[in-house]
Amino acid sequence: MSRSWKIDRRTFLRGAAGAFLPLPFLNLMEGKVSNGLGKGSATESPPLRFLTLFKPNGVHPPSWNINGGTEFDFRMSPLMAPFAKHKDDLLILDNMGDFGFSSHANSTRRFLAGHHENKDTASVDQIIADKIGGDTAHRSLELTTEGLFTGQFGCSYISYDKDGGAIPRESDPQLVFDRLFRNPMSDPDQRQSMSSLLDRVKGDANALSRRSGYEDRQTLDEYLTVVRETERRIQNMDQSKTQPRIDFGSLQRPPVGANLNEQVEAMIDLIALALWTDSTRCITYMLGNSNSRMVFDFLGIPEQHHYLSHFFRNFSRKNLDSLLKISLWHMEKFDYLLTKLKSYKDQNGRLLDHSVVLFGSGMGHSDNHTAQRIPIVLAGGGSGRIKTGRYVRYSENQELSSLHLSLLKVFGIEAESYSASDTPLHGIDGGYFPEFQERPFDSWVTRQGGSITAQGRLRMSDNLDEAKVFYIDIEGKLPVRIEIEFRDFHDFNLAYHVGTPITLTGDGSESSNQLLITKIKDVKSLFGNSKPGTQRG
Repeated sequence: MSRSWKIDRRTFLRGAAGAFLPLPFLNLMEGKVSNGLGKGSATESPPLRFLTLFKPNGVHPPSWNINGGTEFDFRMSPLMAPFAKHKDDLLILDNMGDFGFSSHANSTRRFLAGHHENKDTASVDQIIADKIGGDTAHRSLELTTEGLFTGQFGCSYISYDKDGGAIPRESDPQLVFDRLFRNPMSDPDQRQSMSSLLDRVKGDANALSRRSGYEDRQTLDEYLTVVRETERRIQNMDQSKTQPRIDFGSLQRPPVGANLNEQVEAMIDLIALALWTDSTRCITYMLGNSNSRMVFDFLGIPEQHHYLSHFFRNFSRKNLDSLLKISLWHMEKFDYLLTKLKSYKDQNGRLLDHSVVLFGSGMGHSDNHTAQRIPIVLAGGGSGRIKTGRYVRYSENQELSSLHLSLLKVFGIEAESYSASDTPLHGIDGGYFPEFQERPFDSWVTRQGGSITAQGRLRMSDNLDEAKVFYIDIEGKLPVRIEIEFRDFHDFNLAYHVGTPITLTGDGSESSNQLLITKIKDVKSLFGNSKPGTQRG
């Protein structure tokens, strides 16, 4: 067979009824393709993609935070266990975010826009989409798992256009499939009656296969199998739904579907397919709104996620266990996504190697809405622009907008500033970064009557039965135990100071040589951390 012929990177399989199916990378495609990093440029390199996976409702910090270890020698935390096998493909960023008290709506906008005050600028994903999306059928995709909260608009969006307007999201995997691989059809009955996409492009696929080499035929067979399986999965999922369609006459909302896990995995399958076929290079996917009310009954959990996320004020061991179970499910979906992206071949490597995946949440402590030590993980090599296999904990808290500015640089976008930052985040390329170092300080405790003053590093208990307990470590002595009501926890934003040296005064007593504080009077940061709630936002 002659191998002198080539096909264009934008070749589609075409068939009856207007069917079209984009193709993954094949060896017989033209060698030079636009990578989206320079207008009119041509390169042998594969295109660079950007993908965001947003986790709602923050985290339980003792279960998420990495405490100890070095940049290349660290142990992943319990909540990271589901995706620990991808360690070499991850860049875990710590001490991200520092804007004190937050809210669900503010933390959501900040996640990709850097700051909720910037209401007339685009989120960073949309700026990147403008750069890399011009050669694709779809400039970007904005996806979600949960519907719109009309009363809390800002909780439902992470993507914003240049005028600061929220970009609509799609939650139905079948509609996403139609948008990517079929002519969209508004009538659900017509959509269900359509013949299989692969059946309609079979002739074109067979002709291409006959003219392909061995390796390309393997890739093509694998791709068509994946498309077929995805199509069947979505169709089966749709047929298994038991809830009625929305009755606009009565305006009664149907019950929440019971197959959330399948819905999310079907969406992730489509995300991977969309990137593999170069149908789009920029995708954002929200696993839930930032104050998600989803019920994970398929995990045996009847309570809403948002209620459980307030684990301090609504503490019970059962509630905390349920919250951690939901968080682990979120982490499993991140693992599922990375596994998919690593399984698909691209030019010169895996699809993940030529992608930048941003995973995380807009807040740290899920109960106090504290925007300190926000969970942020980058995955993928970014075509060599990101150095993975590392844990980077910064010496001081870093604005999210510094990360956004660095991401713009990764995608070849020159910008002097973005949102609240004019300095890119150091270290994501493997270069210098201001690394966290323990600062020397004196720890001590004094007691006068019923008043106790202690100076030391504040920590949360890692005992799940003590989710409402904090400690101040005192060298050479038992730590000072803190058991307070939610009002004190909230008013002094105690979660903000976890992991830092403080001086705390409160009312308390002594039992078995251990001092116990039950009422806080004052908290001061030893090294002058910004006062919670005073920064912009």
